[in-house]
Amino acid sequence: VVKGAFPSFIPKTDETRVQVLQDLLDVCKNEKCFVTEKLDGSSVTYYIKDGVFGICSRNLELLEDDNNSLWKVAKALDIESKLQSLNGNFALQGELIGEGVQSNKYNLKGQTVYFFNLFNIDSYEYESNENLQVKLKQLELEMVPIIANDFVLSNDIEKLVNQSKLKSTLNKNVWAEGIIIRPIEINKYALVSNNLLNSGRVSFKVINPEFLLKHGE
Repeated sequence: VVKGAFPSFIPKTDETRVQVLQDLLDVCKNEKCFVTEKLDGSSVTYYIKDGVFGICSRNLELLEDDNNSLWKVAKALDIESKLQSLNGNFALQGELIGEGVQSNKYNLKGQTVYFFNLFNIDSYEYESNENLQVKLKQLELEMVPIIANDFVLSNDIEKLVNQSKLKSTLNKNVWAEGIIIRPIEINKYALVSNNLLNSGRVSFKVINPEFLLKHGE
């Protein structure tokens, strides 16, 4: 059940496709990047703000509902108290995957969330990849699979698309949907990214053409 629009104090999880980012790649060429697998599921945002816990799908905030997968997983993973333990206003963003989600391509039992963003609501900025990893470990939550943490970015889109042709870390029998690429120094290109990306940082997706062929998406 819908509570309202997606909160304005958190950016949405949409990533820009590499194909429209040639200008950005030219600027960021040779930058050391962090690469993770892009999972094919349902986007979820869990947040705590001024003591209030909220759950959002890709575009909407949801009322508490025991039958809703995003709420069920939040309770199973104790996400509200884990967010409170961070002692601030934060949002965790991830991908809900498993049974009943996007035809469960990874052939998993049950449902869970793999996280890819930790957003500081008060300072309106993302935590670094390093911080994200540390905090998720501390909270005993899963992070999306890491493909590389010293990937040297090229400005050749075709080459990047070829590099996205990977099997999923979660199930070696299926194609990964693609990869997400982010410079390790997350704030270095803030000015460039503000003109091209909506999140105030450089972060973009490269979709695996093999995945598109197989699933016709």
